Amino acid sequence: MTTSSPIIPFPTPGTVLTSARGSYTIGTLIGDGQYGSVYEAVGPFDQVYALKMFRPANRHYETVKMEWSAEMKRLESYRHPNIVYIYDAFESNFLFYIALERCDTSLRVLTTQAFPDDVVVELTRQLLVALDYLHDNGLVHSDLHGGNVLISNVEALFRRSSDRAPAVVKITDFGVSHQLESDNWFRPQVANPKILTPELVTAGYTTRQSDLYQLGLLMFAMHTGESAIPEGTSYADLTRSIAEGFPRQRAEALGTPIGNVIAKLLRRRDAYRYQLARDVWDDLRQAGKGVASVGPASLR
Repeated sequence: MTTSSPIIPFPTPGTVLTSARGSYTIGTLIGDGQYGSVYEAVGPFDQVYALKMFRPANRHYETVKMEWSAEMKRLESYRHPNIVYIYDAFESNFLFYIALERCDTSLRVLTTQAFPDDVVVELTRQLLVALDYLHDNGLVHSDLHGGNVLISNVEALFRRSSDRAPAVVKITDFGVSHQLESDNWFRPQVANPKILTPELVTAGYTTRQSDLYQLGLLMFAMHTGESAIPEGTSYADLTRSIAEGFPRQRAEALGTPIGNVIAKLLRRRDAYRYQLARDVWDDLRQAGKGVASVGPASLR
């Protein structure tokens, strides 16, 4: 007679998890995906954290452990004001966790309507700073979407007063990021269908310019309140639209200075996009001149 493997229960509100650095009391679920769930948790010194649990998702224990270890090491290695901060990492009852700084919200939650131009410029500026840092260190994020862009002090975004701390953008989730070695491209094993890039669709590879393409998709959503490819598009239509340059065409049709920057980010061939995050900013700061700024004094 054989016995089945025990079912490992996921944490629920009130569950207490213990690491070498202290205990975490689970609160509400604030994010959920195929391979991870994020809970609000109260940890050591009564500080509030975002506690990410790596979902087994019918994968082998060692596979999940390797994914957890890789993301933990990347977050520990890449310390930057615009990258989410890691405080702790531990295993509890055969599940793996990372304790991260708790931010106010995600960009996905906010992009239900178009942002003012100055807000688009400032959020993009901070994303470019983070991407410039990652790319200079040979890392491609490869999963840049609204759910992985977090914002702290979000109320400052739409307040014209400068008497309080500004909003801060934080990139998170480095689960599919990749360190470039001698080559300037790699073939990812996992890809989010909602943010596929033309080079991944047509040739199966990803580069630094792929991050910039995904940034263009984020900017389109911020600038218009809509996705560059309509929600509900079938996978076959999605890949065809990307390969044929439909997102770029939509950006060009906007006829705005920011739309022109987005269109260049969304070019089908990565060689014809911006090559560096700094190049994007050179054009975007010109596009943003003349609008009230929530960011650096250079735009005022």
